[in-house]
Amino acid sequence: MSENKSQLINFAMNSGLVVGVFWVIKYFFVIAATGYPFLGYINTLLSIGTPLLLFFFLVRYKNFVVGEEKIGFWHGIQFSVMLFFFASLLEAIIVIVHIVWLDPAYLSRTFEQTLALVESMSADQNMISKLKQQPIPTPFSYTLGMIMGNLLIGFFLSLFLVPLANRFTFKNDNRQLEE
Repeated sequence: MSENKSQLINFAMNSGLVVGVFWVIKYFFVIAATGYPFLGYINTLLSIGTPLLLFFFLVRYKNFVVGEEKIGFWHGIQFSVMLFFFASLLEAIIVIVHIVWLDPAYLSRTFEQTLALVESMSADQNMISKLKQQPIPTPFSYTLGMIMGNLLIGFFLSLFLVPLANRFTFKNDNRQLEE
């Protein structure tokens, strides 16, 4: 099976655009949850859409671009991580807009809520005091951490979904790319 890197990147970018738009819509519920806390639950509920979208795009990539019955395990992981990278870039834009211009106090408020949660648990006082000494994350470090977290999630999801995607075929997707 030969890999065409330009098709891999192109399909990952296009699929990442769709997943990124989905994540932006999900993130609007995070923004709205500051005023209406129940909307945070909708954001959590929508999280099930991410593995479903990844599975859908893995099967489409396997059928449409690769054109074979099976996609290589590492090839599928590479596609998944690239898809999550491109989706994360789109989500990062809305996150930066939110924490820099719309709600600059969001990071400090979230940090304080995390401290309160750790204190409410029976955690070691030494750990709590070290956590209190930590600086509040900057918008850049927060966004970079979010991107890295998304890439890690994409990697781990692909470990399970690539073998599963090899078992499925969409009936309408058995066409080859025209060159």
